[in-house]
Amino acid sequence: MLRAEKLVAGYVGAPVLHEVSIEVRPGEVFCLLGANGAGKSTTAKCLAGVLRHAGGRVFVDDVDVTQATANERVARGVSLVPEARHLFGRSTVRDNVILGAWTRSRSERAASFDRVMETFPQLPRLLKRRARDLSGGEQQMVAIGRALMANPRYLILDEPSLGLAPIYVDTILQQAAGLARQGVGVLLIEQNVGKALAVGHHAVVLETGRVALTGTAPEIATNPLVVDSYLGGIA
Repeated sequence: MLRAEKLVAGYVGAPVLHEVSIEVRPGEVFCLLGANGAGKSTTAKCLAGVLRHAGGRVFVDDVDVTQATANERVARGVSLVPEARHLFGRSTVRDNVILGAWTRSRSERAASFDRVMETFPQLPRLLKRRARDLSGGEQQMVAIGRALMANPRYLILDEPSLGLAPIYVDTILQQAAGLARQGVGVLLIEQNVGKALAVGHHAVVLETGRVALTGTAPEIATNPLVVDSYLGGIA
């Protein structure tokens, strides 16, 4: 599993995480929930090695990767799809996707590229278009496809539905569930709590950088705190 033990992290003069522990298992969607500023994206960055944490440890399949760099963690099977996607706007969809496998062999890139096109059948017709000319939903598919090119065992999706039309929200979340069925462990950070829990298996709710609730997705979905705070009082 992808596991964090008692993560402590933050930015210059601003602590964010206070001993946060989570476990993302292969074949499951793990939902990381909370209000803006709760520490969700900081947790994602620490797991991916993009942000150095001040305390705690990170494990990938029982291997301690606490000191590993982001690219070393990609090699271990951890890929991050960051909030706001961060595509290269003037490059084509094909180039953006292939960039996710630049360290792999040509045959590995070809096999991964075919799998990405099967996962997102909307992409083949867009391959020659520039990323900046796509809709938000199309860009999100490209960003996820780029991450999948590394053939990850654990995929971190940070706010994948942010700014998307409802039809794309459903598509992206169903694709996350589909990846889990294929054996990928998916860490899902999602503002649409109800839809996230509908595809999730386990969940943690963060409040001000601390774990406030943890349990199965159905348990969290019916917890009074979650119902009142995130689901409009309707379970």
